Amino acid sequence: MKVPLTNQLTRRCYSAFAPKALLSEENMRKTVAKFAKMKSAITQPHVPIKKNAAVLVPLCVVNEQVSLLYTLRAANLKSHRGQVSFPGGMEDSTDKNPEETALRETQEELGIEQDQIEIWGKGNILVSRGVTSVLPVIGLIKSESVLKDLRINPSEVKEAFTVPLEVLCDRDQIRHTQFRTNYSLPVFVGGKKKIWGLTAVITHMFLKSLLPRDVYDPSIKYIPPLKGSLSYRLL
Repeated sequence: MKVPLTNQLTRRCYSAFAPKALLSEENMRKTVAKFAKMKSAITQPHVPIKKNAAVLVPLCVVNEQVSLLYTLRAANLKSHRGQVSFPGGMEDSTDKNPEETALRETQEELGIEQDQIEIWGKGNILVSRGVTSVLPVIGLIKSESVLKDLRINPSEVKEAFTVPLEVLCDRDQIRHTQFRTNYSLPVFVGGKKKIWGLTAVITHMFLKSLLPRDVYDPSIKYIPPLKGSLSYRLL
């Protein structure tokens, strides 16, 4: 008996989120290769960089679902207070590379020991509004009880939460913010908190690298403010 197309697509999507497939060594290599080549519309190559930072894109498995771990920054911080972000921060003179920066900052913010994170690879530098270069580093948290094991530093992080990849890929839960400079950025609204800004950009780039197009490939539209045809600026 022929299986209906809708059932085929449902099974395809379900298997695409299976931890065994997503976290395999083969998929890890493919993801890192794509992520390293991907560039964003917000990259500013000719802007002088004042500071360097790195963030961890923390993969984890929660309730048998592959998820991403996010933090809500503390309200007392000088910059980006109260915003959703990935763990990370400014490089230190003791850091040998961006990977060390991301691991050290994650340990300081969330208490995750560095040997509990398997580094997959890194992406390209993005530039924030404060003329700070931000380099995303992909890492897999080995613990099977991620949220229970966290030791949150309240001076830096108000709370931490995870969002399953399946939720992040739900097209009904993805919005976009449009800017006058001819590009649009994604906004993810399906999780506990709204994910936007640079964190949403990195999330989008990572999902495009990790998953096949039939599972995650949202078209982010840009509509010109004056007369003209509809255009697309994809990250």
